[in-house]
This record gives sequence, C-alpha cells and structure tokens, in this order.
Amino acid sequence: MKTKPAGRSRTAVATLLITGITALGLSATSYAGCVPTRLSEALKAAPFAAMSTNAGDFVRVSDRDSGRTIVGLWKFEMISKSTPTHTNPMPDGTLIDFGTAAWHADGTEIQTSGIRDPRDGDVCQGVWQRVGDSTFVLNHVALAWTNGTYTGPVSIRAEVTVDSSGNRYSGMFATIVYLAAPVTGHEFDQNTVLASITGTFTATRVTLR
Repeated sequence: MKTKPAGRSRTAVATLLITGITALGLSATSYAGCVPTRLSEALKAAPFAAMSTNAGDFVRVSDRDSGRTIVGLWKFEMISKSTPTHTNPMPDGTLIDFGTAAWHADGTEIQTSGIRDPRDGDVCQGVWQRVGDSTFVLNHVALAWTNGTYTGPVSIRAEVTVDSSGNRYSGMFATIVYLAAPVTGHEFDQNTVLASITGTFTATRVTLR
C-alpha cells in the first residue's frame, strides 16, 4: 500500500491520538505511517467490503423475536488482523480495544472503552442494521480527544454474526482515524487520515447469571 510521507506536525498529532483514542490501544511511536488516503480504501481492505449499503436491502432493526438477537449488553474485544489488501501498522493479535457495548432495539449502539482514558472520553455511539440471519452491520462514530485536545472523528465499521447460542458474536471491523479541528464546519473532516486498522470483533453477552 502506498502512503504519503507525513510531516513532523502530523506525526506528532498522530502519536498523541493513537496513544489514547477509542479503539486504538497502540504503542505511540511507530503507528502513524501505513494509512490509506480515503475511507473507501480502508473499507475495501476489510473482508466485509461487499456488504450492502442500500437501505432497501436491510432487514428490520428489531429482532427481539429471535433467539440470536443482537439487542442487549455485551463484553467485547477488538484484535488487530491484517487482510490480503491491508497491512496493519502493528502486529496481528494486538489488543485494539475492549469494553462493554449496548445494542438497542431502536437501532442505536453505545460502547464504553476499557482501553481509553476516561478523561479523554471513553464512550462513543453507533447505529446498526440486521442484514441477514443473525448478521448485523455497525456504523460507529467516536470523537477523539487526547490530552484535553479534540483531534477528530473516528469511523468504525463492523459486521458481526451472533452464534447459535445467542450469547456470543464475532466478525470483522475496519477503523479509520481522521484529523479534524473544533472549528465550525470542520469538526467532522475526513480529509486527513492518521491511521487505519482492520481486525476481529468478538463479544460475550452479559446476562443475569
């Protein structure tokens, strides 16, 4: 994968960002280099790149009548894994994030990160749709703060499948970290990519027992 060399200022920002951002539990000194130039490139790198984005193809959100529902509270892990078309900037098997995720019947989702410092914000949100039998896609948005400074949005796309027990799900994710600024009209800029990561997404349901 070809990348453009980053200047010193961008590298410094990336270093700060990657040490604390939601879904990026990485060493701070060497992971700012391998980045795509567009969101579409990172999504192509993910194994689920062919998943539908047309609303007419989605199945209803609420699947509470199914024993393999995604609705509920989960304990999750995100582990780095490169794909044939995307090489991660860290070894495969690196813990990227862990925590709890609540998937709601109205199609929204909230994650609390266990790897991110709560002082920089450890809660982020997403929306989800069911796209097949016990298979779900997630579009998750995080707002990254590092050492008291807003650094930009983070896009996390995932596709997971709940297993036959209804108490575990697994799948793949693709994360892209962007550089933006708290300036009107530029808070969610996706012009400058700082890092991209693909990997596996697994979770266990939290129950009363």
